[in-house]
Amino acid sequence: METAPATLQDLPPEVRALVEGLLAEKEAIIEKLGADLEKLRAQFELMLKKMFGRSSEKLDPNQLLMDALMLQAQDTFAEPVPDAPVAEAVVAAVAKPSKRNGRMPIADHLKRNEIVLDVPESEKICPVTGKERPCIGEEVTEKYHYVRETLEVNRYIRKKYGSPMGAEENGVLTAPLPASLLPRCLADASMLSHIAVSKFDDHLPLHRLEKMFLRQGAQISRKTMSDWMRNLAEGLRPLEKRIAEKILSCGVVHHDDTPVDRLDPGAGQAKEGRVWVAVSGQGPPLVHFSFTPNRKQAHVLSFFRGYSGAVMCDEYAGYANVEYGVMQSCWAHARRKIIEKCKGQAPYQARVLLEIQKLYGIEDRIRDASAEDRARVRDTESRAQLAKVFEAVESRSDTPGSDPGKAQQYILGHRKQLSAFVEDERLPIDNNAAERAIRRVAIGRKNWLFLGSENGGATAATLMSLLGTCWANRVNPLEYLTDIIKVLPATPADQLDSLLPHIWIETHPEAALPQIK
Repeated sequence: METAPATLQDLPPEVRALVEGLLAEKEAIIEKLGADLEKLRAQFELMLKKMFGRSSEKLDPNQLLMDALMLQAQDTFAEPVPDAPVAEAVVAAVAKPSKRNGRMPIADHLKRNEIVLDVPESEKICPVTGKERPCIGEEVTEKYHYVRETLEVNRYIRKKYGSPMGAEENGVLTAPLPASLLPRCLADASMLSHIAVSKFDDHLPLHRLEKMFLRQGAQISRKTMSDWMRNLAEGLRPLEKRIAEKILSCGVVHHDDTPVDRLDPGAGQAKEGRVWVAVSGQGPPLVHFSFTPNRKQAHVLSFFRGYSGAVMCDEYAGYANVEYGVMQSCWAHARRKIIEKCKGQAPYQARVLLEIQKLYGIEDRIRDASAEDRARVRDTESRAQLAKVFEAVESRSDTPGSDPGKAQQYILGHRKQLSAFVEDERLPIDNNAAERAIRRVAIGRKNWLFLGSENGGATAATLMSLLGTCWANRVNPLEYLTDIIKVLPATPADQLDSLLPHIWIETHPEAALPQIK
């Protein structure tokens, strides 16, 4: 009876070659599956962090390094035998100062309603002497009181005057209505500004506003409000264009984009559009939004046509043919690459993040310095620290296709763009200004979910441009829009700049918002 071969070497050559090929293929499949598993695990951890972790990117790179050392120690050393209990030294308890936050005082400008509380008349007599107790003072307690918003109706009664007998050809004279952007609209300036701020600043969908108005006894459909907002945006478009022109004239522009769904009735489903944001990098903070039905390069080329300043943006290929003076890349984006792609290499990750943190430390120190001091510090300290950052990135060699390799490739491939800020004291180190501004869209789409059409996208972009600039300059948007809607029709074209939020607030200081502490 023939026995089976004991080892692989005992097999016939042609069979052995076939088996070895199958084994090699099996090992390759196992290795690929292992790599895919690690990639999926990293994506899963990133998803959990985005869903449940803190949104702040502040971290301590030294802690990452300590975690790695602790894991190495745990694997290297056996579990220690517990020592004999040692009597603990008695330490006198020291009272620590309380870390509880104190109450914020109520603002002085709010209306006060005085409610006088007194003790009963019978208790004003002293039970011992029988004499009346003297009043020796008062204790004042203040509490917020909410007055529910109420819809009212303004009736404009316009006097009409005819002509005297014999002069009928002079016709009838009627008092004119106040100037308005929407003269035939049922909503006045205060109503229009309330809906605009509620939808595009407080992120309330129109169907919620419809229910809120219904509680006050007014039936105002969401379609009606949508028409009002479209007409309002058309009237305010000259101010939006002036904001874009001023951003492009400042010489440094932050630029970014984010997806947003829009309805497409012909297709029977929503399509992905794009909202772009531009933020001024110099001078007063100005914010401009624009909407496009896609992410084609045409929008970027159109917006930056004739521009010759610096652009801070991401790695989107559409910026390649933009006419610009300096193209910058964002260090916050580069840091995020290291955080997300190098999770399994804690010592390397900690070293790179620590060097980047030192670079940001220099920027924090010179944030309010003069232009000359910023240029001097950047030319010496920042330039030297920048070299250390790139040295830390290059300290490890990874395959280009791996996650750590992709992070390295991104930073080293954008070395020139990441280093541009040390050449000019006006340039920013990151694109956080644009990312902060575009969060308005990210928060809004979680509430109103989608835009109704391309026209709806243009409406949202115009109103968010004005509201975003209001917020950046700490301007009360309700008071601003209410006033602008009234005065814009009578404002000459050469005086439009006086109605921009950062200039308007100079003549309306009462509309300034307090700083959030």
